[in-house]
Amino acid sequence: MTKNRSRLYLYFTLALGCELLLFTIDVVLYYAKSPYILSWLALFKDILAITVFAVIYSFSRDYFKSTSSIENNADGSGLWIEPVEILKKGTTYLLLMIVVLSLMSTVMSPATFSFEQAQETKVLVAGSLYAVIKSHIVSLSLATFLSFGLIALERLVLFRRLQNTKTNFLTTIGLLLLGALASLGTFPGEQPNIIAGILLGVGGAMMLTNIFRLSWIMPMSRRDKLRSIFLVISILVALGSLYGAFEAGIMLLAFSNSSAFFWFAISIFLGAYLSTAFLSLLFYLPTSEAIEKKAAEVRNLYAMSKFITDVFDEEKIYSSLVNYASESFGNGASVWFDIYQPYSLEAKLSPSKMNEERELASKLPTVQFQENQSGGGLFKTVSQQNIDLKTIHDFSKSSQFIWSGILAEKRPVRIDDVLLDKRLNPEASTKKSLALRLRSQLSQKSRGEIASMVSVPLIARSKIIGVLHVSKDVEYGFVKEDIELVTTFADQAAIAIDNSRLIRELIDKKRLEQELSVAQKIQLKLLPQSAILVPGFDIDGVSYPAYEVGGDYYDFAQLNEGTTVLDAGVVIADVSGKGTSAAFYMAEMKGIFQSLCRIYPDDPKSLLIRANEAITKGLDKGAFVSALYAVIRSSDNSVLVANAGHCPPAFVHSKGSGVLRMSGLALGLDKSNGCELFKRAVSEQRIFMKPGDVLVLYTDGVIEAVSRNGDQFGYENLLSTVEKSKEKSAFEIKGDIFHAVNAFTADGGSVNDDLTIVVIKLNA
Repeated sequence: MTKNRSRLYLYFTLALGCELLLFTIDVVLYYAKSPYILSWLALFKDILAITVFAVIYSFSRDYFKSTSSIENNADGSGLWIEPVEILKKGTTYLLLMIVVLSLMSTVMSPATFSFEQAQETKVLVAGSLYAVIKSHIVSLSLATFLSFGLIALERLVLFRRLQNTKTNFLTTIGLLLLGALASLGTFPGEQPNIIAGILLGVGGAMMLTNIFRLSWIMPMSRRDKLRSIFLVISILVALGSLYGAFEAGIMLLAFSNSSAFFWFAISIFLGAYLSTAFLSLLFYLPTSEAIEKKAAEVRNLYAMSKFITDVFDEEKIYSSLVNYASESFGNGASVWFDIYQPYSLEAKLSPSKMNEERELASKLPTVQFQENQSGGGLFKTVSQQNIDLKTIHDFSKSSQFIWSGILAEKRPVRIDDVLLDKRLNPEASTKKSLALRLRSQLSQKSRGEIASMVSVPLIARSKIIGVLHVSKDVEYGFVKEDIELVTTFADQAAIAIDNSRLIRELIDKKRLEQELSVAQKIQLKLLPQSAILVPGFDIDGVSYPAYEVGGDYYDFAQLNEGTTVLDAGVVIADVSGKGTSAAFYMAEMKGIFQSLCRIYPDDPKSLLIRANEAITKGLDKGAFVSALYAVIRSSDNSVLVANAGHCPPAFVHSKGSGVLRMSGLALGLDKSNGCELFKRAVSEQRIFMKPGDVLVLYTDGVIEAVSRNGDQFGYENLLSTVEKSKEKSAFEIKGDIFHAVNAFTADGGSVNDDLTIVVIKLNA
């Protein structure tokens, strides 16, 4: 700020000093009554005048830099100006000059307020001292205007410049400046010499390469073009008045002959450019509305494309899509957006539920169309502009072909004339068309009336998301370019909505994963945290869910704490299905087992019967739980096993190996009063174990593991694995079984269910 102020003071001081010297010289020449009396001062006078004008130009350029915006600059130099604003300022400045000069001419006599050519020398001589004052006022004022005009001219010519534009402009100004400098030292009114004439003539010819650089006109709005036409005419008339009625040319010559040649050339350059601009403005005026529309379309498309990368709220996308489309088609357009909503899965599976949803949808004004097929969906309006829901709904009653056609062909539907379209009015005919049209024209059209329209589907990944409707209150309101524009909006919105849904699904998935992670940790805490200790026995177990949480369950319980002989209960269960619902039943099983195991310490069958009674009421239809409960007695090294529809235990002993097949019915399958069927089906078997014998309890995830060839792991592989590992500890045996299953399912196989293993071994 301080630097700019210091430069301003320097400009002012330099210009003021030179101007005072110039004024003194002109006063001396006036009183001498002959310019030749101080002929040697002519060169000095021109140098002083050039210095003053150079300071004015430099000040003008600095002013432009301080008031112009880099953002609107065409070439990055920071000197861009708005054409309408600079034309308005120029007009105001010139009109103010004319008013001041008119007042001066009114006060003073015109005869004594002008210059005359001496008869002998043809040199301009001031008629009075006031003429000297006037020449300085006019010359400095006009030079200031032309300095600003030259800078503005440069900015306009260089707008969207080509490779040689700047070179041509600088060459033109350079030739004009050299022509003026070649006339240094000539007397006021004296003709330029040959060299100066040639340079000025070539510079004038070079103007032709610049006056057609009018790229700034086309982007202007119609309103700005009209204002510019008026302002250009005003400047040309005012400039002509200054040179004609107010003799500004003579004033410039009297001030400095050499400088006057340059400012004359700049005036011609500016006048020619403004005249060409005037004709161009007139030429582009009829197309302004179309250009503005295209510009609005481009802006809206850009805003929409930027919007889809920044916004993921689906509701905001609906309203923004409608707003952008409405702005692009103007005030006479109405826009609404219908989202496609498939019927719920429950409705697709149940005809009664489907009818219920259809009945509910038919009562909503936002629903415009429902598919008839059982697996379909409905279209409902979620956003509209310049039209009300009642108008949309009334129109949709007779135009169901729009939505059905889009669903069938996934292509835009166009209606050129709502009154005469046979899809809307089957009885419409040529004879009736005149009457219908006359009635339509005589009736007062209300805001939002539909006379023509186009409907474009939003499609993402081959699926319809919705339909964008754009209507106008005039017939035949849409051409090919309009349909392409609506389609572009629809395509971008489809991407935005699809991205929004994918992100929402991702967020929901992440949230579910976090919730399942917490559930997994809770479920793991429900399983035994360490192996149970029974004298003489080595017992261990493990459970691996197929997903984050599972329905397999195993547990241990000390049955007779405080006695010398320690017995234990072992339960293993498998809830039908997988995932979270199975995990809830698994947690319920733990509570039931822990409650009943001490009530029935020696009667596993009764425990399962009571467990069936407790859990049956809470199970969903089709859900059940297979379970196996074993009581380990350390006193006689026996295991009493009761089976409720669970996998048969695998028993490896000194004489061989096999599975202990037992009858049983899973918990929850018999929901009759008394559960007599379940009581009859549950079986018990006591196993007396000898040192080195191994009893393995497991769930069906072990034996149903599938190899890449489609073979199941089965009982034989299970028994073979246990036989090979029977000399190892229970912990190692369970690990070997697990690794054997993994090896079996490697290279394309799969474990499709939860996997749980409990190993009971009598130590040697």
